[in-house]
Amino acid sequence: MAGREYLAAMLDVLVYENVLVAWRRVTLGGYEIVTHEGEEIKLSSGQVEQWTQGAFAVYLALVDQGRISPRLPKA
Repeated sequence: MAGREYLAAMLDVLVYENVLVAWRRVTLGGYEIVTHEGEEIKLSSGQVEQWTQGAFAVYLALVDQGRISPRLPKA
């Protein structure tokens, strides 16, 4: 259960930071993500976990390089 909550939190941050338009859980434990190109991509929980980790890594690399500024408030 904690893994699903962690994944949901990561997806929420990606939406908040404007990397994704939206996401939702679909039947049979899958997920659907919506890209800025309007694509609705259905993924299994394992696939969405890998995709999210990759997207987060790219996002953090761009922040570290100063190419984008995060919207999240600094702690």
